[in-house]
Amino acid sequence: MSERMRGARSALLPLVLLWLAVHAVLLAALLGAKFLLTKSAILVLLLVGATIFVLTRIRAGQRKLTHGSVV
Repeated sequence: MSERMRGARSALLPLVLLWLAVHAVLLAALLGAKFLLTKSAILVLLLVGATIFVLTRIRAGQRKLTHGSVV
């Protein structure tokens, strides 16, 4: 292998490693945001659903039905 080829290879290797590292960080950030937002959205939906369920049961439990006298 010529000296010139060895020099080109040694100059490109750090650039390739830097390119791979940058893409790994970007991919990790995007996937992390995706799963974090998905988990947050699911938790919000569960909390809203549980709150609505509890509040409607309390309101329904306080309601008293009165019937007219049946003869």
